Amino acid sequence: HGRKWFERVLMAEPMRRAPAVGRKRDPLIEPRVFDSAVRVYARAGWAGFTFEAIARTAGVGKPAIYRRWSSREELLVAALHTSDYPTARDCGGVRADLLDYAGQWVEWYEQPHRAVAARRIFYDSQASPALQALHRDLIVRPRTDAAREITRRAIKRGEIASTIPSSTIVDLLVGAMATHWEMTAETGRERLRRTFPSYAASLV
Repeated sequence: HGRKWFERVLMAEPMRRAPAVGRKRDPLIEPRVFDSAVRVYARAGWAGFTFEAIARTAGVGKPAIYRRWSSREELLVAALHTSDYPTARDCGGVRADLLDYAGQWVEWYEQPHRAVAARRIFYDSQASPALQALHRDLIVRPRTDAAREITRRAIKRGEIASTIPSSTIVDLLVGAMATHWEMTAETGRERLRRTFPSYAASLV
């Protein structure tokens, strides 16, 4: 009896030591969900921005979304945050900084649904304190600070006058690009995509 018990223990030991194997995390889910989230939001707005709609567009199950994001607000801001949202960088000089920043915006507008989503969220966040806080803290504030650094660095280098407010140059550049894009009719967007890079460079 003792030997049989010992053999049973030996046979069971690997089973006790083996780690529990769960369902492997799919690394492709998050990029698909983020892309679908921005597309759904651009198309349907906040009212149509549901986990069900996103899951259907992304081709994933709703449980996979619920496991990763606790709210619609969290998912939407995370999706915009990871979608190559333009961020000003130090390229060594004010002209290089602005050309790089303008180029990022040109690439941003190459996927129009991103521009629509970015515009929508400013209005929708006014009615949602949670969305407004996440959008402000994760996207608006850090990127605004980075953009204003273009002017501050240029002043320190002696490239522009010290009296220029830190927001003026960026407002002129990004504001003009946004207006030019928005005021172009849909029928002219194809041509605009070809001319937008040179237009952005002319603004710089």
